[in-house]
Amino acid sequence: MAAPKDYYKILEVEEKADQDTIKKSYRRLARKYHPDVSGKSGEDKFKDINEAYEVLSDPKKRREYDQMRMGYAHRQARNQGPGYQRVTFDDGFGEWGSIFEDLFSQAGADSGFSTTRTQTQHVPEETVTLTLEQVARGETVQLTVSEPQICPVCHGRNANCTRCGGLGQVMEPRKFSVSIPPGLESGSVLRVGSHAKLRVEVAANPRFVRQGNNLLGKLMVPVPLAAMGGEVPVKPLIGDVVMVKVPPHTNQGKVLRLRGWGLVQRGTNVKGDLLLQVTLRFPEPFTAEDDQLYQKLRENHKEVGGEIHAP
Repeated sequence: MAAPKDYYKILEVEEKADQDTIKKSYRRLARKYHPDVSGKSGEDKFKDINEAYEVLSDPKKRREYDQMRMGYAHRQARNQGPGYQRVTFDDGFGEWGSIFEDLFSQAGADSGFSTTRTQTQHVPEETVTLTLEQVARGETVQLTVSEPQICPVCHGRNANCTRCGGLGQVMEPRKFSVSIPPGLESGSVLRVGSHAKLRVEVAANPRFVRQGNNLLGKLMVPVPLAAMGGEVPVKPLIGDVVMVKVPPHTNQGKVLRLRGWGLVQRGTNVKGDLLLQVTLRFPEPFTAEDDQLYQKLRENHKEVGGEIHAP
């Protein structure tokens, strides 16, 4: 039998590397050799990298893989004689059969192909960053992930196969269209196909802050309009500009609630609210006539102010 693939060498880590080191190396190499970046020249390397990470990222699989490598080395040393090498391998798996059965779940279960080897798959995870607008509308993203497939060379039957290393499976890239449901929260994880996950992160928005399904923002209102009341144009997160009514005598910090203008609650048609905190702004430019009007206002109201409140 061919020697087991050196997964540590493939991932460019030491045999005693911790999980964090293995993960960082895997991500670096996967980006470098992804078919979209390296083209066809990197496909085999990309497959080897994913295969190695599937085993080394799982403590149980890694332990059994290390035992398998050690067993192979001992068997090679025992079977070497003067002038020749002899390797025995009972019924295709021999004493390593139990190790492979633990390492691998049933290959080809989805394709109808039957084999006695089983494999517990590591589930790779990809991350996509969306804008708040994309989350509000719902979005479809294109994703390429590697999924295990029956080895096209030996069809899972040849323990000496150079294509799959006797594992019966190879990792093949597969494209998916993933629908992001409206209202999804940052950090949510979606299942992609049978063997991958997609983590959704939401980028910060320059106008709104998300609070559950509500959206919070600051609304600039001219002082004269806040005093007398009126309407101001507001551009919501998505959709056209609307006019928002500002009641007379509106103070700094007052919150105007626009019901149903927030984000949809995932899995429902219920929407949160848009909460706009009023920030007063003096008109510009400030004229001499404005000074006279505000001086008259000051004379009419003797309130001194000066109170301090916690922010």
